[in-house]
Amino acid sequence: MKKLIIGAAAVTFVAFYGGLSTLKSATDVLKQVGISEDEAENFVWWNLNGEGFSYPNSRELKQKPASERTALVRDICAFAKSYSESEEFRKEYLENREGSKPSPPQKPEPVEEMRARMKKEGAASIAEMEKSVASMSKDQQEMLKPTVEMMKEQVKQYDDPNNPMFSKDMEQMMMQAYEAELAQHKNELAEWEKNNPTDPKLMVKKRLGKFLEETKDVDFNAKLVEGEYGKMVFAKREYEMKPSNWKVCYRAGRESVEAARGYVKGWLDGLK
Repeated sequence: MKKLIIGAAAVTFVAFYGGLSTLKSATDVLKQVGISEDEAENFVWWNLNGEGFSYPNSRELKQKPASERTALVRDICAFAKSYSESEEFRKEYLENREGSKPSPPQKPEPVEEMRARMKKEGAASIAEMEKSVASMSKDQQEMLKPTVEMMKEQVKQYDDPNNPMFSKDMEQMMMQAYEAELAQHKNELAEWEKNNPTDPKLMVKKRLGKFLEETKDVDFNAKLVEGEYGKMVFAKREYEMKPSNWKVCYRAGRESVEAARGYVKGWLDGLK
């Protein structure tokens, strides 16, 4: 995927919100910043469905005047909102949700069933080994004979009534371990259901709130100074500790960020 937007355009897909009237208008807007619909949809999907934010990079958008850039931010946000409400987005979300569902632990088989299975598998392995050995030279057969005998001895041990591997104590221990895993799975399932609601709108709502929270206090007047190795850093040390999303929005500029936040707030109000 080609690089799309950094700086002013970063918020375009961090925010993604609005309401374009037609697909043609969406296509026209995306063309202005050199973004294909597939690329745009990919960014919308990963930003709305992930924990972090990824930012496209487009020189076209960054080079436009502030007023024009603001309008484009709103329009691209509108495309994202429209896509997030599509059947395609809902289907992909539900498939992704089901794919992340924790798998339940496997219930241990009763020890007698385990004994019978291991005997059967052991006998099959011995038969396969003997068949292979029969086609070898005498020297090779003599060399592998102890291995075959060892396999046979192991299978005999499965019939030993005192073999601890098949005792009731072992069966009880395996069941206790299974019950502990089952309890852990129950907690994991509850956490999964909390973080992955069946309605994608609830997930979108959470992501919109996260964006507003992380961009509420961006200081667009913050000063930069030259730091180590010539890298520009914030004059205020505490700004260097800000989340990466905060810094990206700082680089994007006040006009773009405020346009994005305005659309986010409207979208969020609609979901409420």
